[in-house]
Amino acid sequence: MGLLGTSTKVEKGVGKGVLTAVMYLSPADESGRNVCPHATPGCKAACLGHSSGRMAMPMHKQVRKRKTDWFFDDRPAFLVALMVDIERHKRKADKAGMVCAVRLNGTSDIPWETVAPGIFERFPTIQFYDYTKHASRAVAWAQGRMPPNYHLTFSWAETARNQAEAVAVMAAGGNVAVVFSAPPYPDVWRGLPVVDGDEDDIRFRDPKGCIVGLKAKGAAKRDTSGFVVQLTKIER
Repeated sequence: MGLLGTSTKVEKGVGKGVLTAVMYLSPADESGRNVCPHATPGCKAACLGHSSGRMAMPMHKQVRKRKTDWFFDDRPAFLVALMVDIERHKRKADKAGMVCAVRLNGTSDIPWETVAPGIFERFPTIQFYDYTKHASRAVAWAQGRMPPNYHLTFSWAETARNQAEAVAVMAAGGNVAVVFSAPPYPDVWRGLPVVDGDEDDIRFRDPKGCIVGLKAKGAAKRDTSGFVVQLTKIER
């Protein structure tokens, strides 16, 4: 069973010289085991892992659950298989003359820098990147305390705690992804410049200290929790 896959979003990077592979596990606690401990109710409801395109198909859900169970039930074997898949992806990117990138948390929020730090050391030329709701991880990245080839973007959500954490990440110089109701996005939000995160998924090329604007997709289009930020005419 291959652990790495792709998506329409990450494939946008091909035209910009980046070949990305993504690992999709069962989001949040969908499998009975929680891989997103900081997920909010709004985040869970809007997650593309169960509400959009092929990701919502029963077959894909079953595959994600098998991967998730494997991660928890036989971690050593899982990590060996992951290393093999990453090496295979690297060879493919190298052959194509492209930047090799990997997202380990396509639909999870696992602290890989502590769970399997050897991954970053073994593949120093691969650019790893993820979104996270672990504020301490995002602040650590902003302060240069993450593996040099691991980029993190904090994710804004609807709870007061998450938003306070996002402010702390911004203050540290980190990046924060915000799901907006629809473009066009403002040039500046909460005092930080906004980049269009829907143009591609190459977050490691974003300038440090920015807001990553994302369009509401899937179930997020029907969000009423506040997870999706509604822009006023003035902000637009």
